[in-house]
Amino acid sequence: MDREECRLADWRSIGYEDGAKGRPLSYLGNHRKACAEHGVTPDMERYEEGRLAGLKEYCTPRNGFKLGRSGHKLNPVCRAPLAEAFSEAWSKGAEIYAAKMQLQKSKQKLDRHRDLIETLQQQIEETEADLVKDGISSKRRKYLLDELKVLGNELEEAETDLYELQDRVDEDRDYLERIERRYRY
Repeated sequence: MDREECRLADWRSIGYEDGAKGRPLSYLGNHRKACAEHGVTPDMERYEEGRLAGLKEYCTPRNGFKLGRSGHKLNPVCRAPLAEAFSEAWSKGAEIYAAKMQLQKSKQKLDRHRDLIETLQQQIEETEADLVKDGISSKRRKYLLDELKVLGNELEEAETDLYELQDRVDEDRDYLERIERRYRY
């Protein structure tokens, strides 16, 4: 805050804005420090009056749900009687956020596994191409056949795992959809 802002400050409005943003009372220290440079002391009583009014806007179940769903941590600034409903809604939103993160993690794992399968298939094709080249020694041919067997086993295992990973993604998606239907604000 500059000199004029500090001198002409409506401390109730500033408190209201801070409360509506969920800022703790200690945030007044930031204003105090900025205005102290200009010889102005904030009106604590007016600030707190405004902040409490702003917290009524912040501490709604709808906002708690939105914050939880966005992955924000629970901010313990709400007082009774608003705190309980706010926290409960935040918990529901946080559950949805956690389910979204789990689904994202499962999808990423599935994508990495698909990449692995693609790499194995490419290695098999390259090994098969090497195997039919002219002038290949019997020792090299045996090595390539053994390599094909190993790659084939790895591919088979990876494809089996792929189905399990796809099932996990489907389960995570179903769970997310269920809780999104259950928790509405």
